[in-house]
Amino acid sequence: MLGAGTGNRIHFTHLPRIVGRHVAFDLLFTGRAFSAEEAMTLHLVNRVIPEHQVLAEARALAQALAAKSRSAMTIGRAAFHRAVDSDYRRGVSYAVDTFCQVAATSGAREGIAAFVEQRRPRWPD
Repeated sequence: MLGAGTGNRIHFTHLPRIVGRHVAFDLLFTGRAFSAEEAMTLHLVNRVIPEHQVLAEARALAQALAAKSRSAMTIGRAAFHRAVDSDYRRGVSYAVDTFCQVAATSGAREGIAAFVEQRRPRWPD
């Protein structure tokens, strides 16, 4: 499920840029789960690897990246991020502010309690 994922989480700052506004709205506000294949179709993941091959694929990727010049990779990565994320910091700052506002609500507390207690939430509003 998007938003409750592991590792690098995709949130409303990035998602519309990747999948478009309408799909992003659907995924964020319904919270629906989706398959790895759908994530691939939506360009949210680069590869879908069978579970028994994940470690071998990760090692192969790590070896390919490690074989590159460290300084060239560092400079190239910085240039890439500057080129594609010109307003990234502003977007992340806005996302943090919004998350803090939501986290302070009674609805957020109820949602967390319902999740922990494995029950449907009883929204206060």
